[in-house]
Amino acid sequence: MPRFDAMLTIAEQLSLAVRAYAPTHVARHFAAHVGQFYRRGDFDALARQASALYATRDSEEAHLFRRRLDRRLRDRHHAPVRWDTTTPGVTDDRAA
Repeated sequence: MPRFDAMLTIAEQLSLAVRAYAPTHVARHFAAHVGQFYRRGDFDALARQASALYATRDSEEAHLFRRRLDRRLRDRHHAPVRWDTTTPGVTDDRAA
């Protein structure tokens, strides 16, 4: 029998994580898995989704998640997340 979390979509898993854990906890886990993504744009998109989920509850939690994730990525020698996707001419094919 499959595990419960394996039966959920990524969006459902992310929603549960945001509901169950503090922004600092989720940011720590995101940063730990940045190298697991083949395309950095996919990682950034997932981080933006998590931030949006936190923002539906509390804008300060969303801000804390963003700030903590960017700091942890910098500590691991990675670029911060591209939170603004409206910048013209910017591609999302950065190496993770």
